[in-house]
Amino acid sequence: MTMRRTQIQLDEATYQLLRQKAHERHVSLARVVREAVAQYLSGAPKRRLTLADFKFIGIGSAEPGGPTEWGDIAYEEHREKADELRRMKRPSHTK
Repeated sequence: MTMRRTQIQLDEATYQLLRQKAHERHVSLARVVREAVAQYLSGAPKRRLTLADFKFIGIGSAEPGGPTEWGDIAYEEHREKADELRRMKRPSHTK
């Protein structure tokens, strides 16, 4: 496979997330970017989540002082991913 060199500019938060992902997987940052681009180009756009996707929230029960309900855990994971995406999309104001 022939590789073409290109240059892109990333905001600091996106760069750091990519660098961290590459470090965790013990691969190059370029490989992480190539895989992300390939995944983006190869698949159909992901369906936007709706309220119907979260029917399971609240179906568990927790005793007072016991573990958190599964719905709360799923909500927290979804919120964290949404926060990470928002941070990645923020324009960089530092120059």
